[in-house]
Amino acid sequence: MIIDVATEYYNRDSVKSDSSTMYIFTDNTDRDSGSGIIDNDSWYIHKYGCGKHYPKVTSAVIRGLDNAYPITTQHYYNKFRKGISGRWNDSDFDEFKLVIDDDFNEIIKNTNRFNRIVFPCGGFFETKISNISKTRTPMLYHYLYGKLRNFISSYFPEQK
Repeated sequence: MIIDVATEYYNRDSVKSDSSTMYIFTDNTDRDSGSGIIDNDSWYIHKYGCGKHYPKVTSAVIRGLDNAYPITTQHYYNKFRKGISGRWNDSDFDEFKLVIDDDFNEIIKNTNRFNRIVFPCGGFFETKISNISKTRTPMLYHYLYGKLRNFISSYFPEQK
C-alpha cells in the first residue's frame, strides 16, 4: 500500500476512473454542498442519506464516489452556518471526536480494497474554510493530528 498527497486539486472524472486508489477529501457534517447530485447507489448515500450534493471546487468535489472517503474538518455547511460560522471549535470536542473516529473507522474498514491512498493537496490544517490550527483549535488540531499519525504508522509502518 502506498500513501501519497495529491499535487493538484481533485478532478471528479480522473478520481472516478482511478478505482484502485482511495481518495480522502475534507467534508462537513451536513454531508452536502454544491449542486452536483450524488448517485443514489453510492456507499456515501447509503451511509449519510439521500439528497446529497457535491461542489465544483474544494476536495469535496469527489464526494459520493465509491473510492472517495471523508475526513470531516468542517462542522456545518448549510445556508445559515456556512464558512467561518460553520467551523468546528474546541467547544465541539466531544462531537468532533465521534465524527473523526467514525471517518477513520470507515477508511480503515475499506483500505484493503485499494492499492493506494491519496490525501488532498490542501491538507487538513490551517485551511481557509475550516482552519483547524494549533492556535485557533488546539484540542481539535492535536486530536486530528494524532489520528492521522496513528493511522499512517499503524497501517503503513513503512511510510513513517
